[in-house]
Amino acid sequence: MTALALRNLSVTLRGRPVLRDVSLSVARGEVVGLIGPNGAGKTTLMRAALGLLPFTGESDLAARPAAERARTAAWLPQSREIAWPMSVERLVTLGRLPHLGAGQGAGPEDRAAVDRALDRLGLAAFRERAATRLSGGEQARALIARALAQETPLLLADEPIAGLDPAHQIGAMQTFAALAGEGRAVVVSLHDLGLAVRHCTRLVLLDAGRVVADGPPGEVLTPARLAEVFRIRAFHAETEQGAVWQALDVLEEA
Repeated sequence: MTALALRNLSVTLRGRPVLRDVSLSVARGEVVGLIGPNGAGKTTLMRAALGLLPFTGESDLAARPAAERARTAAWLPQSREIAWPMSVERLVTLGRLPHLGAGQGAGPEDRAAVDRALDRLGLAAFRERAATRLSGGEQARALIARALAQETPLLLADEPIAGLDPAHQIGAMQTFAALAGEGRAVVVSLHDLGLAVRHCTRLVLLDAGRVVADGPPGEVLTPARLAEVFRIRAFHAETEQGAVWQALDVLEEA
């Protein structure tokens, strides 16, 4: 079942084309990694798909009414500022708002969703702590938990593992894989290509606002594309523990 469909999506900001004719379909059960150098258009793609930026082309998600969109897709932006000293539990409960009517408080189903999200991110012991008193990495995990508590068919996450320690980076990616295993879809932008190779079922490589490659990680991150798009050389091997990928050095300009 398709969770997101984009057709000929283009975005122009301040007179400059940022995204050009992107067509993309994401199915439930997939963890799709958006990769590419800085400025490639990854954030723009997700924001336009959500209807947060003006665009030309088609996004089946942006075409939905706002309330339905919020029940269909959870959005985790790069910005991680937590302005109010609310408890972690209350912060995560905000993810349930799309499922509540006006003035309606959280019910047993909502509290169960919050508990599941806290448990998945290892935050159950922090539920009463003020979110503003958490470390930066803990705040990042709390915001991931808020998005998970929304329990939507689709999760769009923009660099969600940036700033996390290695164990929690791996844990977050394993959580995204578990969501896909439950029949949901995840689109996540990443700069850590090693984690992308190990945990994404599919990679979409963007460069200069266009899709350069789309497919299984091993087919997307070829030596030629790494050299052309990222200007790097890397080591890649398939082992009994899964794929191992490591950037080695920067190539000199031709």
